[in-house]
Amino acid sequence: MLQDLIKLGLSDKEARVYMAMLEMGPSSVTEISKKARITRTNTYHILNALAVKGLVSTHEKKSKMIFAAEDPERIISMLEIKLKEIEDGIRHAKKILPEFKAIYKNPSGKLKVKFYEGVEGIISVYEDTLTSKSTILSYGSVENEHAFMPGYIPEYYERRAGRGIHLKAITAYTELSFAIKALDKRHLRISKIVPLDFQISPEINIYDDKVAIMSLKEKFGAIIESRETADAFRKLFNLAYERATEYDEKIGDKYNPEIEKKMRKEMKRKQE
Repeated sequence: MLQDLIKLGLSDKEARVYMAMLEMGPSSVTEISKKARITRTNTYHILNALAVKGLVSTHEKKSKMIFAAEDPERIISMLEIKLKEIEDGIRHAKKILPEFKAIYKNPSGKLKVKFYEGVEGIISVYEDTLTSKSTILSYGSVENEHAFMPGYIPEYYERRAGRGIHLKAITAYTELSFAIKALDKRHLRISKIVPLDFQISPEINIYDDKVAIMSLKEKFGAIIESRETADAFRKLFNLAYERATEYDEKIGDKYNPEIEKKMRKEMKRKQE
C-alpha cells in the first residue's frame, strides 16, 4: 500500500506518515513520528505538506496539537486538483509557445546533430518523432523494432496514430511486415513491402526538417536537424517509395513463407 501511495504522487516519507495516521487515528506528532520512524522535526514538515494537499486535519486537545488523516477519498480530490493544474499549464504553454518560438535563436543553415546511446537513447529519438507536424517517411526493419523493444513499439504506434501523425513505410518481405501492414488503417500508415534484398537494419525516419537514424543492433540513435538534409533524404525516399509501390503491387497482401525462403536463398547465393 505504501508503494501505491508513492505512485499516486506522495513522497516516501509522506506516504509513511499518512499510513501511520490511517492506522493510528488522531495522534500527536510524537506518536506519528515513532510509528512512521521519522524524526519529530521532519514529521512536522511532512504533516504541513500533507495538510496543503488536503490529506491531514488538525485540532487542539488539552494544549496539544492532534493530527488526523482525512478520508482516503481526498486522494482523488488531490489528484483531480493536480490534473487541473497540469491541464491549465498545458493550455497556457500552448498559448505562449508562439512567443517563445518567435525569439528562439536557431541560426538557419547550421546543421544540428544529436547523438543518443542505448535503448533509452533510441526511445528518445522515437519520442521526438511524435512531435512531427508532417507525414513521417520511414524505411527500416520491423523485426528489429519488435525484437529489441517489444513493449514500447506497439504502444508507440498507438500514440503516434492518436496524435494524428501519418506515416509512409518501406519494409522487407517478412511475416511480421504483413501483420503490421494489416493494421495500416488503424495506425494511419501506408506500408509498401519490398523484396528481402532491400532490407536494411537501421531505421531511417524523415519528418519536418529532421532525419532520425536508429540502429537497434548497435544501440545508438541520431537526429540530424537541417532543412537541406531533410529535403535531400525526402527526395531519396520518394524515389525509393515509387519503386517500392511497384514491388508491393506485385507482392500483394498475402504472406507466403515459401516466397520468403526463396528470397533468403537468393540473398545467400549473391553473398557467396
